[in-house]
Amino acid sequence: MKLNIRRAEPGEGRRTAELVKAVFAVMQKDQKIWFSIDAIDLEAKRIDSGEDMAFLAEDGDEGNRLAGVFIVEFPGDRGDNMGHYAGLSGEQLQQVAHMDTAAVLPDYRGQKLQRRLMEAAEAELRQQGYRYLMCTVHPENPYSRENILSLGYEKVWEGLKYGGKPREVMLKTI
Repeated sequence: MKLNIRRAEPGEGRRTAELVKAVFAVMQKDQKIWFSIDAIDLEAKRIDSGEDMAFLAEDGDEGNRLAGVFIVEFPGDRGDNMGHYAGLSGEQLQQVAHMDTAAVLPDYRGQKLQRRLMEAAEAELRQQGYRYLMCTVHPENPYSRENILSLGYEKVWEGLKYGGKPREVMLKTI
């Protein structure tokens, strides 16, 4: 299996969102709380406009079938900037990127795709001058949590987000 990782082009937002929805649809009922896809259609528009970005993992052996996606959000001055959880302010908040959504189809799990997609995003964010990478993870999601911790993220807050879902807010300074 030949998996290629690349940054999504403007216009690939819908393709990204459809994969996220497909992954959510096949998740076990008790695990759906691990995933928040309420704003995925807005994310697709932001990817298309270049406001946010996504990274795609494609299976070259299957005609570039989409295997996984990773979405990065740039909160800037918005009130939902997770930098507030880490005590960041002013110019620091402008250097925050949200490592937002990771989704991998079941056929492609076990190949560290979430980690590889995050590493690709981190490399580009470092080049763009972002300093603070932040994400959320459900405390009982061992797969995502382990990937995030193994990349050097640390918990800065724990509580309810996204309409009452338990989450840990994680930070990595690059």
